[in-house]
Amino acid sequence: MGLDKDDIKQLIAILQKGLVDNNDADTDTDEAVDESPQQESVMPTKKSRPNRGLKQKSQKKQKFENKFLEMSESKLHKDDVAIDKKLCKLPPTQRTRSYQQVKVKCRVCGREEEINPVLIESRDRYKCNKCATSPG
Repeated sequence: MGLDKDDIKQLIAILQKGLVDNNDADTDTDEAVDESPQQESVMPTKKSRPNRGLKQKSQKKQKFENKFLEMSESKLHKDDVAIDKKLCKLPPTQRTRSYQQVKVKCRVCGREEEINPVLIESRDRYKCNKCATSPG
């Protein structure tokens, strides 16, 4: 599992290409290596990338101005309140309607309560909160 002289020369050429940045040094290493047309380089060369983390750290964070506050659109909601008051003919109505409480009896424990009729399907199928939360 030893390396031939040709393999060693190819490895040296690959390492030198990675270390040298200018094109003149690349052409010198190509002349020094005798490559036969049948042999190809075993290891592909990689290009080095600049460290992106350093660029991001070196740049300062820019403070951005909130341009919306300077625009006329930012004050439109204040104008809407004044227009709403002028156009409103009727005062606002209450959303909760009055109701008549219904007397119901719990089908499990027999406890009698007065509740909102919206909360029950029928009077004979009512379960109080205590019985509804207990298992069984």
